[in-house]
Amino acid sequence: MLNENEQKTHSYYRLIGWCLIALSILANAGMAHHPHISAAQPEAQLEQMAQIAGLTMHVHGLLIVVVLIYVWLFILYGAAKNTAIVWLGSGLFAAGGLAMAGAALISGFLAPAMVLGAEIDTAEQVAIFKFQSRLMMQSNQVLANAGAFAWLCALICWSSNLVRNNNLFRWVGLTGLLIGSISVFVMASGNWVLNVKGMSLFVLVITIWFFALGSCLLWSTRGKKN
Repeated sequence: MLNENEQKTHSYYRLIGWCLIALSILANAGMAHHPHISAAQPEAQLEQMAQIAGLTMHVHGLLIVVVLIYVWLFILYGAAKNTAIVWLGSGLFAAGGLAMAGAALISGFLAPAMVLGAEIDTAEQVAIFKFQSRLMMQSNQVLANAGAFAWLCALICWSSNLVRNNNLFRWVGLTGLLIGSISVFVMASGNWVLNVKGMSLFVLVITIWFFALGSCLLWSTRGKKN
């Protein structure tokens, strides 16, 4: 028979577990449909953006919602674990989530609005368009990299707590420490660029860990009676 605190923790675990599994699938589906502009010339960029503007907004809107739900789930995870290192991870993840949402807002809404409203009839207008495009891209990359680093550091914090267990959680923790450490090193060395392909890989890697954590949380509540 579980006491009141144990019942609350297991309720959190079940909710977090199922949501992490579902969101891991949804996040990768969203990235699989992530559009991108391949054209180099302003005229061609405007034409491509006109074709994909609707899809761009829908995909990035979905990803922003997924990120915000992730933030909420890991705040619940911090409350369920209620240890300093886990709360630190949840705080880092929340900060990274805001950065990720900001990056998605730029790519999904601000950049399309800028491109579709641009005028490129004169050389001066073309120069302004190119400057705005570079500014949008650089802003997106700064926020995306900041968010990715924060999420990887959060993963390391949570994993350092999980390795203290003597069950499946230990293996999830060890895997998280390995993934987090290697990923931070590769990103810090500049060999992991978070363009569409790079971000798709990042999402795949980190959501595999989320999926594993969610599965273990559900496993830990099996056969437990309230």
